[in-house]
Amino acid sequence: MSDVSLSSVLSFLDAAEVATVFRTAHAEQGGRTKRSERDGRTFLFVAEQGEDQPSEVVWVDVEAEFDERTVDVFAERCESQGVTGTLLTTGDEDQAAETVAMAFATEDQLEEPEEDEADPRLLVDPAEVDVPITLETVADLEAKIESAGLTEAVIDEYHEPHQPTFEDVLDEVDAEGSATASATQESSSGGFGLVAILVILVVLAAGFVLFGPF
Repeated sequence: MSDVSLSSVLSFLDAAEVATVFRTAHAEQGGRTKRSERDGRTFLFVAEQGEDQPSEVVWVDVEAEFDERTVDVFAERCESQGVTGTLLTTGDEDQAAETVAMAFATEDQLEEPEEDEADPRLLVDPAEVDVPITLETVADLEAKIESAGLTEAVIDEYHEPHQPTFEDVLDEVDAEGSATASATQESSSGGFGLVAILVILVVLAAGFVLFGPF
């Protein structure tokens, strides 16, 4: 086995790979999952050992790109179905925690935006905000894998050490440029948030209506 750390390997996986790792670890402990994807978003419907119906829905977002509105809708949908809602990200933990906190912060936990600011700011530590969903990060996924005894297997499966080539560097630069352009376009489009919300509603509705017994 390589001397690379499990957390390092996990931080480079895409959403599909993270979902696969999660499902494998959960199956190793006797549970079952089903995966649903739409418009690039990945959801896992999770059932515990011996259960026929899901008790948890996990939204996998490795880049922590979810926003406050979609997080709120996700939480409401999970609550209405009587299941636990979980956001799983291997991205920026601080950013993810603040986004989730902002979605559920009370008025006294927020500071009104300044004239040059579009959104309010959080007055308290994100951990102080009472949220109806769970945020899990690399450390949580790592603990799940270790508990299932799959650490070496995951590292051996996904670790591919290599030195970046000139083409890799160019691709990274192009990707950053595209991300900047997308962010600019997104900020000028009022329909993006609505589309994301509709995606979540459709996926969760399909998951519960068509899921059936495991």
